Amino acid sequence: MLALTACADGDAPEPPGAAAPGTPAAADAASGAAGSAPAGGSTPVSANELCAYLDGQLPTLRGIGSETGAMANLTVNLYSWYEKQGAVPTGRQIDDQTRQECPATRTEVLELAGMESFERL
Repeated sequence: MLALTACADGDAPEPPGAAAPGTPAAADAASGAAGSAPAGGSTPVSANELCAYLDGQLPTLRGIGSETGAMANLTVNLYSWYEKQGAVPTGRQIDDQTRQECPATRTEVLELAGMESFERL
């Protein structure tokens, strides 16, 4: 599962660009639901969109030159991309989509990042 953690100080001022109180994004952040998969575990991003995104990431991942660096880059960029799409699926959901739609891309991305599965993210 993709997961990023951060510490927050409840009295700290909002960073520039933060969601205004009362907006859906602010409500999600307050409830801890930001970045979670939607109910029922469905993913709003199609396998085709995911595969196109991963294809576009291959040159960057190849250029990094280390599995650890590629894994870090993939984790941050994939999580950020999914957040912009509206939901972050589980690693298993990403595995299922890429196995069906773009197995060759999936294999190369995982090899570059030194992983056997997206569940490791």
